[in-house]
Amino acid sequence: MTSDQKQANSHYNVDLHILPEKGSLQAKVELFYSVLEKPNCYLEFYLHKGMRIRTVNGNVPLNYRFDVDHPFSFTPGSHILGIELKRPLEENELLRLNFEYGGNIGLTTFEVNRITPSWVELGLYSPWFPWQPNLGQFSYDVRLQIDPSYEVVGLGKVDRLDKGLWHISQSQPSMDMIIMASNRFQRQRAVVDGLTVELSYVDETDWVAQDIFEKALETLRCYIEWFGPICGNEVKIIIAPRSEGGGYARTAFVVVTHIEAESYNKYKIRYLMNIAHECAHLWWTNAPFNSWEDWLNESFAEYSSLMAVRELFGMESFQNIIAEKHKRSEGMPPIKGIKRDDEKAFTVLYDKGCLVLYGLEQMVGKETFLKLLKQTTVQKVSSTEEFLQLVTREVGSEVAVQLDQMLTS
Repeated sequence: MTSDQKQANSHYNVDLHILPEKGSLQAKVELFYSVLEKPNCYLEFYLHKGMRIRTVNGNVPLNYRFDVDHPFSFTPGSHILGIELKRPLEENELLRLNFEYGGNIGLTTFEVNRITPSWVELGLYSPWFPWQPNLGQFSYDVRLQIDPSYEVVGLGKVDRLDKGLWHISQSQPSMDMIIMASNRFQRQRAVVDGLTVELSYVDETDWVAQDIFEKALETLRCYIEWFGPICGNEVKIIIAPRSEGGGYARTAFVVVTHIEAESYNKYKIRYLMNIAHECAHLWWTNAPFNSWEDWLNESFAEYSSLMAVRELFGMESFQNIIAEKHKRSEGMPPIKGIKRDDEKAFTVLYDKGCLVLYGLEQMVGKETFLKLLKQTTVQKVSSTEEFLQLVTREVGSEVAVQLDQMLTS
């Protein structure tokens, strides 16, 4: 059994009631947890600190504590929910945990996740469900109750069961459980090379939404040609009605921030890069995200967005962005070994990492570079060591040595 198969054995069943006017939620969660490490009597989950826990129990007697802040940078505003099992799990025993809690999330620190009357966006950045990084990927079924005037978009399959009652299911393993809701959704749909793409947005100017959607479709068409098809036949793109917090991507699910109509034409390339970067994560997401190896996700996604700029807007625009990244990268530390929470990590991964890939493309040529990228996605390369081995096999050890030097300088 592979590690991915083990991770997929974890499953959430959730009864969720969202109250947008109050900025709050009530939840009952059942987690079937496949413990990946050796039997352990102590587990830690992250949960938003605004939650008030009513009960935690399971198929093993336990004690719990929920009042400790933590240093995990991706989930500010959450507390550690520590669970101590009164006996160790037996070999191959599946742990079942039941949680009941509720509370206010409102507008969170990153301004990404929120429950407000105008917009609901829930996910792991302010974990509304008990989450921990070591859980890996999981499946879930969520039964959601919300004001009937709201429509729901989610990561996975979304079905309206009745007025104000929804079912969100994810059978394909994922690292997040995302739910969005609004009473003002607008939608567009199109098909690209057999891939159905749905755009959902709130409070965007129609002509801007139409234009950026067309650019996103052109970008996806290029990515499919360059990197190969993605798993599944549908992608959801959401333009969230917020300016802060940035975008993100999950399995067949892309989120970007509000686009200002007044500045759209002036900054069209920047807006394209934002959506192209997140769309690229449909391919570039196999490496760990909490270490320097994240360059295999972020640098590759960022350079993919530059390739899209080159394709849609021409070489001059591409070279101008490369020049800007050169300036920002001056004096930056090496990619290899940088801590993910280092204040310079963003520049190193998004700018310096792009320059490394640009250098690699210059060394081997565009055609060979694209072959390398496609093989990287096909083989689900998840470490720099694997990528260097791939480069050695495809273009020789001399290029791999130069690439390694760029990563360490």
